[in-house]
Amino acid sequence: MELEQLTAAIKAHDLELVIGLETHVRLNTKTKLFCSCPNQEIETPNENICSVCTGQMGVLPALNKEAITKAIYFGKAVDSSFSNEVISWDRKHYEYPDNPKNIQITQYHNPIIPDGHVSCYRNDGSQFTVNLTQVHIEEDAAKLMHEKKISLVDFNKAGVPLIEIVTEPCIRNIEDASTYAQYIQRIVQNLGISEANLEKGEFKSDVSVSLRKKHSYELNPRTEIKNLNSFKFMVEALKEEVEKQFNYFIENKEFRPDQTTVLWDADLKQTKVMRKKEFEADYRFISEPDLPFVNIKAEIEAIKVDTSALPYAVESILINGGVLPQDAKFFTADKLRSQTFVEINNEIKDPSFVAKTLANNIKAEDYAEIHSIAHLTEIFQLFKAEKITAVLVQNAITSYLKDRAFDYNKYFDDNTISEDTIHEVIAKVLSENEAVANDIKAGDQGKAGILVGKVLGVIGKGANGKVIRQIILDKLGADAILEKKEASEKVSVATVAENKESQEESLPEIPIIIKDTYRTHKISQLSEENIQQEVILSGWVASVRDHGELMFIDLRDSSYEIFQVRISRESFPNIDELVKLKPESVISVTGKVVGRNEDDYNAGLRTGKIELETSVLEILNLSKTLPFEIKRAAKTNEAIRFQYKFLDHRNEEVRRAIVNRHKVIKLLRDILDEEEFLEIETPILSAGTDEGAREFIVPTRKGSGMFYTLPQAPQQFKQMLMVSGYEKYFQIARCFRDEDSRGDRQPEFTQLDMEMAYASMQQIIDLNTKMFNEVVKKIYGNKWILRPFEVITYKDAMDFYGCDRPDLRYGLKMQDITDIVKDTTFQVFSKPIEDGGIVKCIKVSAKEQGNKRMSKGQIENLTAVAQQHGLGGLAYIIVNEDELQSPIIKFLGEEIAAGIIKATNAQVGDIVFFSAADYATANKALDAVRQEMGKMLHLINPKELCPAWVVDFPMFERTDEGRWTFTHNPFSMPAIYDLQKHMKGDDNEIGTIIAQQYDIILNGYEIGGGSVRAHKSEILEATYRNMGYNKEEMIKSVGTMHKAFQYGAPPHGGIAWGIDRLMMILEKKASIREVMAFPKTGTSEDLLFGAPSLLSDKKVEEMNVRIIK
Repeated sequence: MELEQLTAAIKAHDLELVIGLETHVRLNTKTKLFCSCPNQEIETPNENICSVCTGQMGVLPALNKEAITKAIYFGKAVDSSFSNEVISWDRKHYEYPDNPKNIQITQYHNPIIPDGHVSCYRNDGSQFTVNLTQVHIEEDAAKLMHEKKISLVDFNKAGVPLIEIVTEPCIRNIEDASTYAQYIQRIVQNLGISEANLEKGEFKSDVSVSLRKKHSYELNPRTEIKNLNSFKFMVEALKEEVEKQFNYFIENKEFRPDQTTVLWDADLKQTKVMRKKEFEADYRFISEPDLPFVNIKAEIEAIKVDTSALPYAVESILINGGVLPQDAKFFTADKLRSQTFVEINNEIKDPSFVAKTLANNIKAEDYAEIHSIAHLTEIFQLFKAEKITAVLVQNAITSYLKDRAFDYNKYFDDNTISEDTIHEVIAKVLSENEAVANDIKAGDQGKAGILVGKVLGVIGKGANGKVIRQIILDKLGADAILEKKEASEKVSVATVAENKESQEESLPEIPIIIKDTYRTHKISQLSEENIQQEVILSGWVASVRDHGELMFIDLRDSSYEIFQVRISRESFPNIDELVKLKPESVISVTGKVVGRNEDDYNAGLRTGKIELETSVLEILNLSKTLPFEIKRAAKTNEAIRFQYKFLDHRNEEVRRAIVNRHKVIKLLRDILDEEEFLEIETPILSAGTDEGAREFIVPTRKGSGMFYTLPQAPQQFKQMLMVSGYEKYFQIARCFRDEDSRGDRQPEFTQLDMEMAYASMQQIIDLNTKMFNEVVKKIYGNKWILRPFEVITYKDAMDFYGCDRPDLRYGLKMQDITDIVKDTTFQVFSKPIEDGGIVKCIKVSAKEQGNKRMSKGQIENLTAVAQQHGLGGLAYIIVNEDELQSPIIKFLGEEIAAGIIKATNAQVGDIVFFSAADYATANKALDAVRQEMGKMLHLINPKELCPAWVVDFPMFERTDEGRWTFTHNPFSMPAIYDLQKHMKGDDNEIGTIIAQQYDIILNGYEIGGGSVRAHKSEILEATYRNMGYNKEEMIKSVGTMHKAFQYGAPPHGGIAWGIDRLMMILEKKASIREVMAFPKTGTSEDLLFGAPSLLSDKKVEEMNVRIIK
């Protein structure tokens, strides 16, 4: 009978297994337990012996302190209470040739480790815990060597110290017994207290097994399988013995009455009876008179064990990081492998990546050749950052393990392919494979692999295939096509498969339970003050732990705290069914709050000292198998998360962002209410304009050819409210723009919209500064380092940072050196200057480089960034102690180069980078380079907020067609000193007009913007006139506002904050999608409800719309 069949048959007859283990682990002390003979393996029999370990008359044993110390290490690892601070020794009587004294000195009454537990992972990722009855120290027996007619005794290992680890009879599964034994082996190896070599007999287990009826607590006569030194044999022997006991039960309708001891014959694959099993009384335990009691309290306090490095803890990191349980066990099976993974992952913090890279590049036997894990970590960091390819990693690690002097950094520099070469080869491959390229353009992204192979065939494997693939897709514009195709199909093939599986799964029927009272407390309301109180709790099952006679449920409710619910078989005979409760099932539990034993405290939980002693458990609703693990939601495919957004919200991190969003919005409302603002809603259906971003249009069945639009912002409505006499307005407004989504944009978004009458620009800035500071301090407290607001002009922002929303958390200011280099004949600089462009530079100090020179690879990376943003390349000068180093000095001339160094005040070790192009390109490219430097050189403090106001924006800018258009909006008031210019409208002066506009920026993002409004109709007319509109065209665009301004409009101004973008920054997210309750995908689709969707022809026709297919 196969193991699965046997398990099913036992279950079908309402039986269960009762398994316990006694595991003997030989300690690797220098000497034996009670004498000074060496504790070592030698081939010569009876060499390491003396009168003590051979049991001669009149000798006295002397205790080995090292054995006690090593046993304490194990006790720490299994979380023992060490309640026996004073330990004693006992004599166990049995007569056998390998026992020279006819007694064995052991511990019976006061063992060194009186309790403990071992947590384990099964290969499917589920967990179980084995409780220990005790662990005691004892001496080993001699070794019997059987000849044909005689048996010989080798006393070399007689008296060697062992620890015997005795479990409770709490294991219910054959394979769990083997899994537990493997954990014990790994723990002792990790601690270094034993080699636990199975072949040498250093690790052996005696396994006892019996059958009993489910829900009964009797222990029937058991069979003990002796001296199992193989985990495979343990499973086979248990299966064989259990099958015998099961067959006996089927034939005789009762359990086998004899308690027996058997041996496993691996060749015949069957158990053989040694003897009828002795009982405890047969051993006649008595106290050992020749050994003193020992007080071990000081040693217990002195010895520390890092439990985070033990197998279960390491596997938890791996499994929670996405590594399969059986793969995780590969690392914990060996101390060196485990240590290597832990140290690298402590730096990389990506268990899946570290595990995969180790498995792909280092053989099990090669871990011993690792002489510096720090060096490996550096290689892994480069690979993680995609600076080197998998092939380079493999070659470098192989060479490094063979030769300690191998310079892997030089190897990487010599074998990394430049970006220019990659782009040239890709262009050539695309032109030669036009048919494949067209298929990719049409959405068949899978064929990109064909072209990647051809590119690698030309340039070799020094380039990253993933990077090459992305470049190919970018060039062919295949990303958007594929994403749209995938979204229309809802999800990828893998997702469809998961959906299919989910659809096929049916939930068992359970009673419908409707209660008057679902809870008396939330978990957040419970504390030690509630001990002995009866409470009702309701929530989701976070996890279930099976301990045989007990099970524990981690219950989670909307407070997102965990409370341990204890369920005993005594109160719940159906405990074996309850342990199958799937995560996220909803339950209600009634019971008494009790204190945990001190040994069971969980310092990681606020409620870690209490638990619920459950008397009633009611299942309110079951959950199907989850499409993703709730606690790993952030690492799950975004399409699946969006399809199951109701599950995604149960993740603590996801929920925290939404809760904090509520707190921020409520605080903003409270502040504005105190400032006497009124919250007034404005229409969602409104009239459209041809200016600004694309709008969503809404057809109406009441007017053929007539449409509403959804508002991009309530701009005109709020100005109407000012004219109406509401002096202070605000609204948490939903806004809509029909534009492509990206990380910080969505088709629908939320603004804090506000407007004030009789307010100056400074008053508006002061109020919003106060609001921002209060939000950060009151909601986030010390989680952020909040810097004071800066105020910078638009011109300074562009001059020093190349953009109007600079990240001020680091320096790297730009400098215009056009005047210094204007006389050069170096065409890279001279041609842009002749065409009206500029030359700008960024000086990177030696300190900003970390007091070590930027590498060639880093400079090449910056050059690639500059090229992606419109530059032909990125020139640079390095300041050395005796000379300037640069490939451009011979073209630039030493005098001009020296002038640049003087103007930038560059010192030894500094590097100066240049950007030469038209004004827009030079700024755009150098801005991108600056941002990349900030990340590359770790100049950004991720805990810092650096807000600023950008002011003095130009009111107008040129379009590509040469006309003037507004920079922000057409409703802004010019600066007082430029008002006459504005009204005059001289084309030569329009570009110099400054507007009373202001942006609030934060860490490289614009999070809000506004202006003082042009509240007089003639100023509004002048704005449109300067943009080339006649009055009729102006009236068509903003006629309502123009008319309202002629009826006594007060001076006013306002601002709008992007709530989504603000929350994205405050919550440290990469996308605004992570701070929205129901976001759209990158292609603006709602995967939860399937929007946008097709409508019936009838419904479309009713709306006076015709679809052109």
